Amino acid sequence: MLSLIKFPNAALASISALLLGTTCFDLGPALASYQEEQGQSTGLVNGRVVPVGPSDSLGLNPGHTLPENEATDVPVDTLLRIGFDKPPVLGASGTITIYRASDQAVVDTIELGDPYAIYDGSVGRLTTYLTSSKLNIIGGLRTGIDQVRLVNYVPVMVNGNTATIYPHNNRLAYGTQYYVTIDDGVLEGTIDGERFTGVADGEWTFATKAIAPTSYDVAADNTAEFATVQGAIDAVPPGNTAPVTINIAPGVYQEVLFIRNKHNVTLKGTDSVATVIQYENCDGFNPGTGASQQVDSPGEEGTLPPGPLSAGGRAVLLVSAADLLTLDSVTLKNTHAQGSTTLLDGTPLTEGLTFVNYSSAITQAETIYFNTGFSSSTPAARLIAKSSNFVSYQDTIQVKGWSWFYDCFVTGDVDYIWGNANAALFERCEIKSRFRTNPAYIVQSRAYLGYGSTSTPPDYNQSYPGFVFLNCALTKEDGVFTSYLARSPGTTAVTGGPPTYYYYNYDIVAYINTTMDNHIPNLGWFTPGPDVVGNAVAGWREYGSLTPEGVPVDVSNRLSQTSIPPSTTGYDSIQLTSADVDVFFADRESILSGATDGTQTTTG
Repeated sequence: MLSLIKFPNAALASISALLLGTTCFDLGPALASYQEEQGQSTGLVNGRVVPVGPSDSLGLNPGHTLPENEATDVPVDTLLRIGFDKPPVLGASGTITIYRASDQAVVDTIELGDPYAIYDGSVGRLTTYLTSSKLNIIGGLRTGIDQVRLVNYVPVMVNGNTATIYPHNNRLAYGTQYYVTIDDGVLEGTIDGERFTGVADGEWTFATKAIAPTSYDVAADNTAEFATVQGAIDAVPPGNTAPVTINIAPGVYQEVLFIRNKHNVTLKGTDSVATVIQYENCDGFNPGTGASQQVDSPGEEGTLPPGPLSAGGRAVLLVSAADLLTLDSVTLKNTHAQGSTTLLDGTPLTEGLTFVNYSSAITQAETIYFNTGFSSSTPAARLIAKSSNFVSYQDTIQVKGWSWFYDCFVTGDVDYIWGNANAALFERCEIKSRFRTNPAYIVQSRAYLGYGSTSTPPDYNQSYPGFVFLNCALTKEDGVFTSYLARSPGTTAVTGGPPTYYYYNYDIVAYINTTMDNHIPNLGWFTPGPDVVGNAVAGWREYGSLTPEGVPVDVSNRLSQTSIPPSTTGYDSIQLTSADVDVFFADRESILSGATDGTQTTTG
């Protein structure tokens, strides 16, 4: 084997120990070694039915508000909810204002008539309407964080008979009394049979908690320290490395999230189906995969530069430079409808409304984008998701770095698991393809093969593990349709320069001991074919595939240069041998450790 592809040794040698060990955090008795699970059924360890439509947020009885008038000890990240007799209608204009009671200072304003901020594809930035009240700053501008996330958002939503107002993040302070005013016409509806004419000075007041909490419990009904998940995230100090658990009570949390430079954080729900974090976001609303914006003078005096500004992108949860993030028993749901060119409220997603000079696919809509970089001396960050659910259509999960999904439910239709991964292990997961009249695709791997001293890899006998599905179940929604195991991003790519080049956009996918329903065609993989030669550690690979009834899948026409239709890239998908599996896929440690030097290496 040639030695020109080099991988970090000491730095990456610790990945397996930290990711798999119990010294950093307890993964629980359910996560026994894979060896103990041999012979057990594939798919979810804890079977569950996951609702895939938008979940109903907290509702109130007619005439009730949250917080109540004159309430005290209110979470500093409270939302503002009003119960009507029946669903109110949101007006086209009008103002909602929050005042500090002590001096009548305005601390937050929402103008319904404001435009959305516009992303200009020619510069890849937000350029227009940067002071609009429909642009939100996520992450805590004045908390000391060095970068924040900027997104268009919907500041008032109606669900059932309840209207929820979403103040801009981090506008309220501890130990402070506030009052709210709402113009007549902002919400058209009745309360106890009387027309709602807005809220005047002094009619809706509340006081926040006296001091910042020392724990991180979240409840949508204001009964915990925080009312939103992001509020608790913002309270974690930047640069934190100590274990922090954010306990999320059952409920629906309608919000966009951002975690940056906060390590060893766990978002923990009590029940994955009952604890839902959702938002309607997509490429037509917040274009691009998402980037964070540098803060001028991070700290209490933090400000944004005048612009253009980096766009926060289309994911519900954007993670940037945060290591050892754990998602435990939660649902992340992107509610953008399949193929829709409008928001659920009917807002059209067209050129000029939220973007210009940009060919938007509109429908790309991640639940999570786990974004991390790495170098020859610094390993990529790590993500763990256990007993959690990820619901969207296109691009449901995008991961970089190292990730492990255990006992998770993932559903989507197009490229719904993808990214520049070093390793992404899906173990005992249900991977459910959603009905689509055109073909669906599970994976688009843009994985890192590795890096080296030349711009072209010397061989393909070394590779990061890429996307691995171990003892999973590939299921489907009702209906007759086709879903391919993967489709290729096309041409491989290289970045960097002397002395180190990084090789990415590689088709590195393996399905090991996985059941596959009849939506997976005999061809298996999508034409024209993979972009790299198939061997034990790279390419499109498969071993031990079974039908849901436990019958071996007929793989005689799997995509190759002689299949019907054939691969035209010069590369075949391959069936692994039992010897390959024993060496490279024997257990999760073999996969995630990358052989202790960050790569899997053949002896050929």
